[in-house]
This record gives sequence, C-alpha cells and structure tokens, in this order.
Amino acid sequence: MNKKHLKLMGARIRSELNDIKRTPEAAAEELEFSAGKIHKIIEGNCSFEDIHKLIDKMEGVYQIDSSDLYIPLDDCVNGIRVMSANKSKASSRIFTRKDKTGSRTPYYEYRDTAMSRLGPFKPEWIKELRVVKDLDPENPDVVYNNGHFLHQTTFFIGPVNFYWGANGKKYSREMNTGDSNYITPFHRHSFSSRDESKDAIIIAVTFGGDVRRAQKELYILGEERTKDLFIDYRNSNRAIAQLIKQHIKNENLSISNLEDRITSMNLHFSTDLKLLLNENHSVLNSDKKTIAKALNIELSDLMIPAYNPKEEVVVKQKDRGYFYPNSKESVYKIHSLARTSKMPLMKGFDIEVLRKTEPTDKFKSPLHYYIFNYGGTDVKFNWEIDGKKYKKVMRHEDSIYVQPLVGYSFSNLGNENARILAIGVSGAINLSTQKELSYFSDLRRVARETKQWFD
Repeated sequence: MNKKHLKLMGARIRSELNDIKRTPEAAAEELEFSAGKIHKIIEGNCSFEDIHKLIDKMEGVYQIDSSDLYIPLDDCVNGIRVMSANKSKASSRIFTRKDKTGSRTPYYEYRDTAMSRLGPFKPEWIKELRVVKDLDPENPDVVYNNGHFLHQTTFFIGPVNFYWGANGKKYSREMNTGDSNYITPFHRHSFSSRDESKDAIIIAVTFGGDVRRAQKELYILGEERTKDLFIDYRNSNRAIAQLIKQHIKNENLSISNLEDRITSMNLHFSTDLKLLLNENHSVLNSDKKTIAKALNIELSDLMIPAYNPKEEVVVKQKDRGYFYPNSKESVYKIHSLARTSKMPLMKGFDIEVLRKTEPTDKFKSPLHYYIFNYGGTDVKFNWEIDGKKYKKVMRHEDSIYVQPLVGYSFSNLGNENARILAIGVSGAINLSTQKELSYFSDLRRVARETKQWFD
C-alpha cells in the first residue's frame, strides 16, 4: 500500500467524519480509539491495518456502510492497465453446453482481457466452438444463456452467428468482422460459428450502469419493494403518469394539495389533473411544465425516452465509416459501432490506423475506454497524463484499459490492417454526476477532503 493511497483513505475518513459531524476527538471518545491515531490516519501517516481497525470501529458504532470508505488501490500505471495476448491466453477456460444429442460438448472458450478495479466493464475474448450449418434460431445445437445483469456490447471477428430472444420471439443474424451489437440486461442470447475452417470470435464488453451501482441498496430493499421502482418505459403514457405520481408522493402531497398549489401559483392545465394521471392519457409538454414548476423539479424529471422495440437488442453491420479529422488529413478511418439511446454514454468504434507517425491530436474523454488490437499488425499506443507522455507497443490481441481523461492516440507500425477496437462507457461519474458536481463551490475538496467542516 503506497503513501498516496493511504493519504486518499485518510481524506475519505475525514470526509465521513465531517458528514456525521464528528471531530477526531469526539470520534475517539465514542470509538474508544486514540485521537492522536485518528489524526495520523487522516494525514495518511499510518498503516493499512490502522485504517482497517478504525473503519471497523466506525461501522460498529455509526450507521455507515464500511465498504463506502474503502478506496480501491489504483491498479493502473500512468493511467492505463495493459494485458498482453499471452497473459490473456493463459486465462483460457472452456465451458461445455448440451448439443442436439444431449451430450455436453465444448461451446465457448473464454479469455480475460484488460480490466481495472476502477473500470465499469468486464471485457472478454470468446471463441465460438459450436459450429452450425444453418441460421435457424431454433437449431437444437444453439444453446441460449439465461441472460445476465450487465449490459453488453459485442464486437464480431470472423463468421459468427448471433441469436437472441426479445418480446417472446427468437431471432438470428449472420455477423462478420466489424459488425456489432447491444444487448439489454437479461435478454437471452447465444453465439455460434458457421465455418469450422475459420476462427469465429467475439469481444464481449459487459458493463454496469446506474442500476449496478445501486445494487447493494436494491438487494436490501428486496424484490417486492424493487417492483415499486419499475417505470413502464415500454408504455409511454403509463410511464409519464407513474413519474408524476412518484414526484407527488415525494413532495408529500395529495392530488387535492397539488391542485390547490397550482391554483395559488396561477398555473394552468389544458385539462383536469386527474385526467392527466390517467395512464391512457397523453400528457402535453405544457402540462408537464406546469406540474414540474408546482413540484419544484426540472421538466426533464418528467421525461422518458420513447420506447423503441428495436432497441431491446441492437444489431449493426459495419458502416462505411468516416476519416478523422477529415478526408484530406486522414489519420484514422473510424466506423461507429452499435448505439442505443438508453445508454447514451456507451460508445464503440472500429478504428483503422492509417499513419505511422504519432498524431498531434489525441482522443480524450470522461469515459472509461477499452482498447483491443484485433488487426494483423502492431500498433503504437501513445498516451499523455498529467503533462507526461508515454508509449506502448500493442501486439495482436493485446488489450488496454484507459482511465477517464487520459489523452491517447495510435500509430501504425506495419504496412496495413492496423485495426483497433475502442469501447467507452461511463463509470460512476456520468452526466448526472457532472451536473451535480457543477453546483459545488470548491472542486478541490471533492477529489480529496482537506478540511474539517469547521475551524
């Protein structure tokens, strides 16, 4: 455990003591812990064992979740984490599934690729071992999984058949190198090879969103109460009515109370409020504005995207792409991968690296990025963090995790076929977090608490 990390942990403990309004001296008395030791822990002049003992004491005395006080050790070096193709291959494991005869035979080979404790995704290299002769989604040799909790975006390499279930039906599509998809959580799906003479591989990037980050709370609430949180996004009128009713309850108002408030504020509806709450009635934007003003919320808090059944599972064939930064000074040719409006901060790109020289312009984003070299030549990965520049050669099937706001670019070290898969996903710092962060008056104390709440 390095000194920097101990200081970060100390700052996090100071922040928690501020939140529950305890000075080190007050906490020491309640926790039967030395005040001097608490001061040293806050300053980072301690061991991890000291920190663990204090957090254990705090959880036992105060109503806090101790896991929130542990900051994961940064497993990246200069903002990135690399996994070589050889190390990936060493993680290989093969799982069997039943075939049409009922026998269990090899179905997938899995390999780990670059991951980080900080990153929101679990990217896997998966080789399809079951070869089929048709595209029938009911083929008895095709075994669907049970779906999974994480969102998934998939990049296809070689002759892969993709199968999925949605809205009570099964579907299939032939996929090839450069094609991609997005799969909503818990939709059943499967993959197979259709050509035993060629490798059929997918890069499956599974990732968690806000629901994943709320998982502990959802587990404690349980299934019955969690049902009350579900908004029927697939029925727009009902979803809007549910949102309005929820905001009314949050404000501790009855329908009559809200009607009185609207009258006192000289606001107006196009129709009766009770009719607006009818789940079969479409609510005009003007009425949403009235309700939002009366409930002290933003209009966006009453909006929900229109349901598109095609976005349960999105399948995208490789597009024509575009030259970056433009066609005259082309550094890369970029093909956008599958998108869904439900996950606006999921961005995938198939990048052809055209130049051998290091580009002056770097990609830089608040997203966490996963990089995979699937082409036939080496690529130089150039990156910059805190004003310092670094370089790393990426061999075929090497992968890299890139922390948010690290600038990076690619150089082609071969003659042709320099191809990079790049997938970006938001972590806990998403647009909602950014908006809230923008209200704060002292950003220095957000990343590391430096002061007690009073002098």
